Amino acid sequence: MSLPSFFAVLLDICRFRRGPEDMPYSPPLLIVLLVGCGALQFGFNVYNGAAPGVAGALLVGGVAFFGALYLLLRGRGQSLRFVQTMTALASVYLLFGVVIDAVISGFSLAALSEEVLKHPGHPPELTPLQTLVIPGVVALVIWQFCVLVGIVRRALELPVAGAVLVFLLLFLVDWFVASLVASATGVV
Repeated sequence: MSLPSFFAVLLDICRFRRGPEDMPYSPPLLIVLLVGCGALQFGFNVYNGAAPGVAGALLVGGVAFFGALYLLLRGRGQSLRFVQTMTALASVYLLFGVVIDAVISGFSLAALSEEVLKHPGHPPELTPLQTLVIPGVVALVIWQFCVLVGIVRRALELPVAGAVLVFLLLFLVDWFVASLVASATGVV
């Protein structure tokens, strides 16, 4: 599959016109995408002030996400879909992650969220541009969530409600394992 056709499939997945079964079956491509996802997540977290140990724990949580997804696919008799499903999930994560992380960093939105957490009774002043950008970021996050749920839905052949619950379960596995690793290594 050529790069333009790969991006065409990715954009169609993001527009809910195709599913993970349309991604190429390529373990080397999946490895490259997963390394890219890990680098993006680690770099963004460290850039925004997370300790490297915490950022590393989050990467381990991501590996748990992949493992839980494989077990779910295997339990449904669809383990052969793992590479294409993970390729779709990683591609969508990278596409949205690059855009969302750039907007968050470019408009100092991470610093705003820290300020809100430090002083919840006194929210910080927003610039007019930040006021316009925040709903856009929220819309992108919701869109990303819907696309990821759509991928899980098609891979596991579930109804939408079931796919939402499975995706939330996968997210909880990620969070729980990351929290365990962070606690075990003493970084939190």
